[in-house]
Amino acid sequence: MTTPDPESLLLERVLETIARYDLLPRGRRPAEDAEPVVVGVSGGPDSVALVHVLDRLARDGRLAIAPVIAHLHHGVRGPEADRDAALVADLADRLALPYHVERADIPAEAAARGVGVEEAGRDARRRFFRETARQYGARAVALGHHGGDRVETILFHILRGTGIDGLAALGPRAPLAPQEGIAIVRPLVHPSINREIVLAYLERTGLAWREDATNADTDYTRNRLRHEVLPLLARAVNPAVEEALFRLADQAEAAQAVLGDALDTVWREIVREVPPVIPSERSESRNLAVHSSTPAGSRRAGSRAPREILIDADDFAPLRPWLQGAILRRAVERLGGGLKHMSAARTQEVVAALLSKTVAGPVELPDGLIAERRRRVIRIGPRHPGEGEP
Repeated sequence: MTTPDPESLLLERVLETIARYDLLPRGRRPAEDAEPVVVGVSGGPDSVALVHVLDRLARDGRLAIAPVIAHLHHGVRGPEADRDAALVADLADRLALPYHVERADIPAEAAARGVGVEEAGRDARRRFFRETARQYGARAVALGHHGGDRVETILFHILRGTGIDGLAALGPRAPLAPQEGIAIVRPLVHPSINREIVLAYLERTGLAWREDATNADTDYTRNRLRHEVLPLLARAVNPAVEEALFRLADQAEAAQAVLGDALDTVWREIVREVPPVIPSERSESRNLAVHSSTPAGSRRAGSRAPREILIDADDFAPLRPWLQGAILRRAVERLGGGLKHMSAARTQEVVAALLSKTVAGPVELPDGLIAERRRRVIRIGPRHPGEGEP
């Protein structure tokens, strides 16, 4: 049997993924009409291969895009990070593509916020990609996660006790700045694109890349899944375990979309987003009905995020537990709170407290937010000035 050419194989599979999920505009357009697409390039093999593939497909007229290379110098690995940035700059010169780079001190940000370096780095990258997309007028930020990454992530989430959101992780498209129409796209997320195919493509095309030595260290859980657990499952349980996990992810993503529509409907019916309530209006606000004729999603793009959310307690109480938890988590997220500490168990605890007739006082939420019930209204927002700790 003839071994497929790794160049044509990767190009065809990327085009297939783009077409299936409508990730990027296809076809030939004049250069001035090509749509800018920010491509996150770390210097690792996946992102280097991605930008090279997208550039080739743009040049031969199969994609109507104008790639922009974006690199965040995160300040974590010292001289190694400098060499990453230098390689990406050389790649941009070789491809004659615009290159946007910024520096960040992730360890300092993590210390200032009291979070881990991984969480601070993830937040910094998302912020960097949003700002870069705005600067270049791009609606898509392409990242180099491939099908193998998706499989490992799903298995990792399953083993940690995930819900449906975790099963749908690393999908082909994800929101980045929804009100502005900016999304993350992952053209390499194809069931049969994995690290081996990416490396074969790089070897055939003569592209240089930077390898993070921690990728081979099995002390890291993800690497252990990649190098030990998945091969064991393939030998002992199901030779097609990766394809099975990929199908599960696709089904979870489809179910997530249906549940998202249901959440949107209920949100519009029982939730009102309002600016902060000043102290003199507190007693009055707590007796307000929260039904609103203005849908939560109908505000102008880029409008100021709410600082307080009111929920009709009578309508909230009979909802299914999943919807109750989803409303609470969305409210926390809309108010700028992080969801890392809003696990399924913690979410259930907060909902139970809000619906209990015996709990007095506010319930603590992440990032200084509280949830409290006053008669027929559940209020989620910052603690009012003058309110003490419970």
